[in-house]
Amino acid sequence: MTYNLWNYGGVSDSDNDREDDLRMVIGETEPDLLLVQEVENETGYTRFLEDVLNHTGENWEGASFKDQPDTDIDIALYFKSGRYEVVSTGVVNITSNWGHRDAVEFVVKHLPSDRKVRLYGVHLKAGSSDSDAADRESEASKLRLYLNDLDAETHFLVMGDYNVYDGDEDGFQRLVESQDDNDGRLFDPIDQIGAWHNNSSFAAIHTQATRASYGGMDDRFDFILTSEAVLNATSINYKEDSYSAFGNDGTRCCNEAINSGTNGVVSAEVANALHDASDHLPVKIDMEFIGAEASQYKIVINEIMKNPSAVSDASGEWFELFNAGDTRVDLCGWTVKDDDSDEFTVTCESDVAVEANAYMVLAPNGESNSNGGLSPDYVYTYGDFKLANSDDEVILLDNSGGEVDRVEYEGWTFPDPTGASMALVNPTADNNEGTNWTVSTQSYGVGDKGTPGEANVNIAVQAPIVLPIHFEILQNYPNPFNAVTHIRFNVTQRADVRISIHDLRGGELTVLVNGRMVAGKHKVMWDASQFPSGLYFCRLDAGEERVTRKLLLLK
Repeated sequence: MTYNLWNYGGVSDSDNDREDDLRMVIGETEPDLLLVQEVENETGYTRFLEDVLNHTGENWEGASFKDQPDTDIDIALYFKSGRYEVVSTGVVNITSNWGHRDAVEFVVKHLPSDRKVRLYGVHLKAGSSDSDAADRESEASKLRLYLNDLDAETHFLVMGDYNVYDGDEDGFQRLVESQDDNDGRLFDPIDQIGAWHNNSSFAAIHTQATRASYGGMDDRFDFILTSEAVLNATSINYKEDSYSAFGNDGTRCCNEAINSGTNGVVSAEVANALHDASDHLPVKIDMEFIGAEASQYKIVINEIMKNPSAVSDASGEWFELFNAGDTRVDLCGWTVKDDDSDEFTVTCESDVAVEANAYMVLAPNGESNSNGGLSPDYVYTYGDFKLANSDDEVILLDNSGGEVDRVEYEGWTFPDPTGASMALVNPTADNNEGTNWTVSTQSYGVGDKGTPGEANVNIAVQAPIVLPIHFEILQNYPNPFNAVTHIRFNVTQRADVRISIHDLRGGELTVLVNGRMVAGKHKVMWDASQFPSGLYFCRLDAGEERVTRKLLLLK
């Protein structure tokens, strides 16, 4: 969702008076990602997070704040913790005049699916004069040049206050027109490009102004525009018909306030909150994230030496793979990467296969007299891939691009040793959970500790992990229930899993789980308080597997 917060700083009586209204708007719209304009410097950014979003104990976080020195009103991104994480934040320079706003780039990862999307926050030059329009064209042209440098399949959204009056305005056209390079071309998900200003034909999508004293509902200043990839039903998709100017019932053009008369889509209380909270309406869409393609191979990242002490990191780093499958796997053409720019591809110049129930050690230095006494099976270039000492990722992709395994380690829940490797306690455990790793205690070579190319020494004392042999939904509890029940389900291997609730006609009512999951026993809660008594079906989809179970709701 994008929302212009109308000079929110959180320090004035006016700001404090608006906070209850802002909380109501956020509570009614329920976004997972919120990109805002017009927060007054870092004070407003922090106060909005603390006094509005997390006022009642919600779990919101903010992306790194980028202060734009030529203006007191800035752009910021907030996100629901546990649903998203921000990979990076940067500024795209699109203005050369004092008082204008650059675009802010946020690379965001959707955690359940492991998919990344780029969000660009914009707040183009305001005003109706020719010079204002010329400034917007300059800003838009620079942004389009930047977006054109992205890959053609990049999923991105440009969100914010465009301040454009007409779809034919040059600045807007620079963003949506066909050019020689169309990788950065933007599209309107609802295909409603036209002469918006003071035009009742577009009354249902006007976003400004919420109050008659500011001109009333007569402009479409606020947009969410998307890349072509978002509209092509690939891995990150716009949900059709989900685009809305929240609170606009299409009946109040022109110069009418959002709370004038009876609002046909929100209550009078919410309409008043929209009127008082800002002079803009929020714009929201729904997105679907489809889990990253999983690989059929059972290669596990089993041990990581990220911080040797006997030799330097460049000489002594390494990591180990374990083949948990029952067949030999050739790693020719496989890729090892992190979430940033580190990456190398396994070459095919030598035997790079790992036998069933065997190990492969990969390192940047193959000389045992300088790498601490290591004998690696494959040597890569240290500059291409490095293991950070604190937080980093090791991601393994097969030669078709399918994700085989990933470890995202950090120093809070994962071991953080010096001079010793992190060792997975059991190769069947979830290696993306820090509690399943321990510190190696057995020395090798010239004194660092680890078991490169061998079973981790602590495996023998670990209780075996028994994995399910069938994809299945177990009996929910309680059953019958009113109005909350717990649904248990088993996953036999790492897979893209979808848990959905359906009515007797087969219509989908809600989705409880949608993303990649590791093998094991899982549980999810369904709050059915908004649904009537009756019989429902819970469906599990995992690859080609599909199972269902009946659920009985009694109120």
